[in-house]
Amino acid sequence: MNTMFPLLLMLLGVSHGMNNNCDARQDGAKCYGAQGGSVVLQLMDDASRIFKYQWFKETVQILHGRHDKILSNRIESRSSFTPRNGKLQINKLSGNDGGEYTLEIYFDSSGASPVTRTLQLTIQAPVSSVVLVSKCLAERGMAVFCSAGEGDSPQYSWTLDGLTVKDSQLLSGNSESQIITLKEDVSGQLACSAKNHISSVSEEKRITPCGLETFCDGRQARTTCYGALGGTLVLQLMDNASEIFQYQWLKGQKQMLHWRKNKTVFNQIEYRSSFTSNNGTLRIDDLGRNDDGEYTLKIFDSQRMPSEERTMRLMIQTTVSSVMLTFKCQSQGEMRAACFSEGGDGPQYFWTLDGETLTDSQLLSVSSESQIITLKENVSGRLVCSVRNHISQISACGFLFNNCISPNGTYISHWTHQSRNNLCLEPKTAPTMTPDNSVDPSLLICSSRAAVVILIIIGVFICFACKKNKSQKAEGFAGPEMVNENTSVAVVEMRSSESEL
Repeated sequence: MNTMFPLLLMLLGVSHGMNNNCDARQDGAKCYGAQGGSVVLQLMDDASRIFKYQWFKETVQILHGRHDKILSNRIESRSSFTPRNGKLQINKLSGNDGGEYTLEIYFDSSGASPVTRTLQLTIQAPVSSVVLVSKCLAERGMAVFCSAGEGDSPQYSWTLDGLTVKDSQLLSGNSESQIITLKEDVSGQLACSAKNHISSVSEEKRITPCGLETFCDGRQARTTCYGALGGTLVLQLMDNASEIFQYQWLKGQKQMLHWRKNKTVFNQIEYRSSFTSNNGTLRIDDLGRNDDGEYTLKIFDSQRMPSEERTMRLMIQTTVSSVMLTFKCQSQGEMRAACFSEGGDGPQYFWTLDGETLTDSQLLSVSSESQIITLKENVSGRLVCSVRNHISQISACGFLFNNCISPNGTYISHWTHQSRNNLCLEPKTAPTMTPDNSVDPSLLICSSRAAVVILIIIGVFICFACKKNKSQKAEGFAGPEMVNENTSVAVVEMRSSESEL
């Protein structure tokens, strides 16, 4: 069962797009078939109810039948017609099968004018593969070219991180162009799909913004060089190639570059590389995983005898894309800080406090090069975690104003910021301390603001109530005949004076 399931998937994958069904019961229908594959044409509902039918390609009769009996079939060796459902299956399609077909249907023997329907059948070669090539432009942006190796009339579509490429990400072209130019800050998983009516295939690659260029001096034996996936590598192979009679640059046993008598004889990656002979540098764009490996440079003298040989190792890495800091207080007042990174091959971690490497007196466990550290109680300042590999670096900062000051490890105050240039700006005021195991700080702030608003409303209500009550008492002292507001105040004051006497 374990072996049959992958085999079934493989067979389904091979057949996908190679067998097509088409409803040809409408006049002027357009149907498509894959070259070498099959097509099933629904010519009618039930031929057994039809007195006579004929199917022509131009003037050549292909199929002739009456009711449920087939009188002739010109392509019988590679086709089959089922009268009860009106379906014709044609196998081993070729370009000659393409063209316009006409179906004539006679419903009775009266010889009246038949019902005719036309059908346009197009045979296409399936799209078998896609090549995706990108190149950084001298001015700005990145040109990306999508090419279908085989296939008739391919149509192209582009996505970035699973979504259709937007006009705001493009300098030229659109999501259906074969060639597009991406803006200089665009990065992510770029995919190109090429399809026609009978097949579809896609290719994708990780692209990084242009300008991510690395340099390596490969003039020493056993050099290790690093390049960014999708980026550019400038490799110094020698001092001056024009003074060398002949050399070869190989990856394993495969020849990549061959130079002789000041002329490039062969360049396996010519479409994305350039060699400058006067300074011996090889520039390789659009680095991919396949570029990773061990290379050998062989130099020959004018007698074609080997004079020098040296090897180098090229490693392709992805860049570190983001970093996040998390903090948690421990039971004895110490703080646990963790640094998490996304992307990046072989990330390495480094911690500093106020610009200095963390010391053993500040750490409770592990070292300043660990992903997770534990700080001793009352350690405060600007904490920075840097994550880097050989082609990129990014940092995240945390300002610790008050460490875990409660013996129970319940309070913490910090502020974090991410920066590619390692510049972390301290906020003007210290953040409010919040319990680490309590409600979200944002909820507390919202609750406090709501409480203040409620108190203000209650205060205003009390104020109005008191004023109304005072007004009612004043009207009671004045009597019903006192309707003037100004005189009522005077009466109240006078009566008050008389009561005192």
